[in-house]
Amino acid sequence: MRSAPLLPVDATDVFDDIAAAKRQPRRGRMQAARGEVLAAYQGYEDAVPEVGGLDEAQLTDPQKEAMRHAFTVETKPMTTLRGRLLKRISVARCPFCGISESSTLDHYLPKEQYPEFSVFPKNLVPSCAVCNTRKRDRILDEGTNVRMFLHPCYDVIPDVAFLAVRARMEADALILSYRLTRPAGMSLQTFQHLRSHFNELNLADRYRRMGLEHLGGQYPALRRAFGSGENAERVAQKLIEGAEDFEEVSGPNYWLAKLYRALAGNEDFCDGGFEAIRIQPQPH
Repeated sequence: MRSAPLLPVDATDVFDDIAAAKRQPRRGRMQAARGEVLAAYQGYEDAVPEVGGLDEAQLTDPQKEAMRHAFTVETKPMTTLRGRLLKRISVARCPFCGISESSTLDHYLPKEQYPEFSVFPKNLVPSCAVCNTRKRDRILDEGTNVRMFLHPCYDVIPDVAFLAVRARMEADALILSYRLTRPAGMSLQTFQHLRSHFNELNLADRYRRMGLEHLGGQYPALRRAFGSGENAERVAQKLIEGAEDFEEVSGPNYWLAKLYRALAGNEDFCDGGFEAIRIQPQPH
């Protein structure tokens, strides 16, 4: 979970360029819908981040089809927009999960329900394929009426610790478990929003699996820190330094920062238990 900067682009110009690049009759349908679409853009900006309850624009079925087609069957202006959104270093890593490469564009408000936002840059969020697939077309939780997912461009990620991980050694294996905790002072709605995002994207299991995979690559460095003198304190210190580096760049709730701090506080892991993460070479 991380914030993503907005692309500095004029949404009206984007719409006009894409519409002009479409063939008839879709070009004419998009241009006829222009007033409704631009009004919807303004409504979106007025409502952020709480865009989940927006009314749908009053478009005809052919206009809706033309708007969706503008995204799915790309013109040169749409290809340019996609490239500008995805190729920024700041969003190279998926802002929904903070794990994988951003390789797709997610429609925060789904284009099937809200075709007017099909090519609206502020509704197009760089994401990994896993998050895009899991998010699908869901918006509001029916039970709480809270948005199910954070909007990386508009929701402010709280700067207080809410992500926790437990690390324990069990039968020479490292067991990790991630969870969310509600810190003092955090509103229930904010916590429900974070928890929904965390649960619906299956982040607990994804952080666990990717954490174990990541640690396999850290084994040589931990083994050197331990040394022939078997210095557990040096291992813990190296992990703390790594956590501090992650926190400086990605904040206090970055999943790897939490992992490193949990391991630094685990005496069994630091005192040679890290052998459990060693990746055995594969036979040729």
